[in-house]
Amino acid sequence: MISAELYFNNWRYCTVLLVHIMVQYFLTRSRQLAPIEAHLKAIRIANSTVEAIFRGATIPKATGVPLFMKLSVSATTRNILSVVHPGLPFGQKYFHEPLWANVESPYCKHLATIFTLASHAEVEAAIDAVNAFERMNAGIELSKRRLQAAVTPTRLSLSDANASYSLGLGLPLQGFGFDVHKGCNTTTVLVDDPYYFDFLEKMLSSLSVDDLKTIIEYKVLDFNAPFLSTPFVKARLDFYDMVIYGIKETPSRATFCRDQVQTSMGDLLGTYYLKEVWTDEIAARADSLVLKLKAAFKTGLDTAGWLDDTARANATTKLSKLTHLLGGPKNPKTYSTLTFDPKAYIANLNKVSAFDTAFNLAQIDTAVDKQFWGTTAHDVNAWNDRMTNTLVFPAAILQPPVFDAKADPSSNYAGIGTTISHEITHGFDSMGRNFDGDGK
Repeated sequence: MISAELYFNNWRYCTVLLVHIMVQYFLTRSRQLAPIEAHLKAIRIANSTVEAIFRGATIPKATGVPLFMKLSVSATTRNILSVVHPGLPFGQKYFHEPLWANVESPYCKHLATIFTLASHAEVEAAIDAVNAFERMNAGIELSKRRLQAAVTPTRLSLSDANASYSLGLGLPLQGFGFDVHKGCNTTTVLVDDPYYFDFLEKMLSSLSVDDLKTIIEYKVLDFNAPFLSTPFVKARLDFYDMVIYGIKETPSRATFCRDQVQTSMGDLLGTYYLKEVWTDEIAARADSLVLKLKAAFKTGLDTAGWLDDTARANATTKLSKLTHLLGGPKNPKTYSTLTFDPKAYIANLNKVSAFDTAFNLAQIDTAVDKQFWGTTAHDVNAWNDRMTNTLVFPAAILQPPVFDAKADPSSNYAGIGTTISHEITHGFDSMGRNFDGDGK
């Protein structure tokens, strides 16, 4: 067993980790369904709708597989539990005509391949069940009026959520370890789209037990296909990459493994990136530049003749509360408590996923940490987080040629200065104007 931090013990961390990930990845490929066999067996032996959903509902907490809803923890000032639509296997537009006519045949072929590889007893019936479910889930059978209707999130106690949506919400919440019985839990849940959960409840109750088990099984297979044996990987690439995304070349092993490190353990990788590229001098120069550009923006607010007094006052207050983050997270997740088995690739991924889920759930009913980063230090990006009124600039974008702490200030204004100014304005554009200085 190998601890997470040992992967990154010197400057060769990336090479060592990539090689190790590759070994695990291709060992896993030779084992077909073994890494997820226990999940499939648990689903297949269910004898009722409730049992099938509950057995499926225990899987996301340990693996990250999205089934019928997706949990998140977020808010403007205090973290709350919320539930949202889990997403579709591919873009909603493809489930509508005329694009569906082009996608239906290759999608059915893909489903047939996946279910055949998984030794499903009734492949044709499985294809029909998944097809019908995903098309309904995409809203293909809903009226345009309902699809376009404004949705108001609803906050419920867990017991009320269970009473209103026992199949689509109550059982999944129990799968994540929540007690949904009345009087047993003070936690509340924000239902992002009540109409979706109304629809989901009716849909789940109308499905046969066999179809329901098939749909849950497919979601587990689809989620894990990139990490299973070569035939599963090829089936996924042939459909998703080539048909949906138009990618004609299969990514190299190195590319896949590098991306997986970023996806699974980006925070930890970022800590070593910071050690290589980030200094106090860079931080100080970047901080000074952001402050000067914020001051320049305030001058613009003070002198803009077209602003009335109310708008000017509100904008000035919001600007005064605008904070910024530079470099990388102060408290990154380093997964120091985890140990990895070189012969259990998917199990290792599951450990990371379970760690992340536990971390997120632990934030419920705590104050929002405005120092929390939604990305890594080595992400070449920048953005304005409207929910916290915060600008975020990872270390990777504060590098030459767009920013150089030793260069003449004029070059930095022309380089990263345009990006910083652009992100400041997002707080006051057609979207940002809907949020005040506290992100409300």
